Amino acid sequence: MIRAFLYDADGHDQEVDLNAQCIAELNERSLLWIDVLGRERREMEQLVDLLSLDRGSLRELLNPQEALYLDNYGEYFQFDVIGLADAGEGNGERALTKRRPEHLEFLVGPRWIITVHEAELLFLQAFRDQNKGETLIGALSPPALAASLLDWHLTTYFEAVTELEALLDRLDEALLSGSGRRSLLAGVVATRRRVSELRHLLAVQRPVFYGLSRPDFAQVVESDAAAHYRSLERRYERAVDAVDHARELVNGSFDLFTTRTAEATNDLVRRLTFITMMLGVAGAVAGIFGMNFETPYTQTGVPGFWAVLGGLVLFIVSAVIVARRRAWI
Repeated sequence: MIRAFLYDADGHDQEVDLNAQCIAELNERSLLWIDVLGRERREMEQLVDLLSLDRGSLRELLNPQEALYLDNYGEYFQFDVIGLADAGEGNGERALTKRRPEHLEFLVGPRWIITVHEAELLFLQAFRDQNKGETLIGALSPPALAASLLDWHLTTYFEAVTELEALLDRLDEALLSGSGRRSLLAGVVATRRRVSELRHLLAVQRPVFYGLSRPDFAQVVESDAAAHYRSLERRYERAVDAVDHARELVNGSFDLFTTRTAEATNDLVRRLTFITMMLGVAGAVAGIFGMNFETPYTQTGVPGFWAVLGGLVLFIVSAVIVARRRAWI
């Protein structure tokens, strides 16, 4: 599906039908954004013919590769980034796992910009929805608009990190309360895996963000947009730092898990030690009175038996009370 949005600094911002006349009427105060959902060959060939694009662009659009690219075609430039598709319904870990990577192609020409993606990317719609009236976006250069969209693109990674941090906070609270440590370990492992995925997705985009701010590419993106791409590079680095910080938080959660497990083990050992001591005392007393020596007390019969048993029970109860007060068990 192809949608075209015309931004006219001297007229009206509106969605228009994409045709040759629309493109021919573009000027320095108007800008056309063509957003393509899906990679249908017929629509891709229509764009190539309408904008006189290189056939190499068509191959990249139809078959996105694992390795990202940044290509300069003279009249326009083209690059690929990896966005985070809509998380859908749900929250916490469920929402995070539904954020899937999605290739997003940019083609930036003289007075137009094209974005191509297969799944819905909420930040693109959010960019359009923020404008409630007439704007001066049409006065921007296409590279400047691309830089703005890339900034929104990076914002989705910051949002993903924020969700991860909130999930880690909930895991830490559950760990401190001591409930369901085995299931919580699975949550920590899943979060660690998600952080690694985000780190990898950002890492593979480094050549694109660095390439757009290189001096040789600054001539392509024009002088008014070069500063935006340098700022964008710094924002990209902050996104990487945010993911690295999330990874440190995951490590901290795992350390908390191991600490709580060690504490639980120590509590169990203390209880077992106390029980062993009580059984040892009872065994010692029984052994003493089971010795083959005739004494007046051993001939007291049933009253003596209950007296010894009562004494053992009283001793054990007293020992348990003292141990509980001193937090031994």
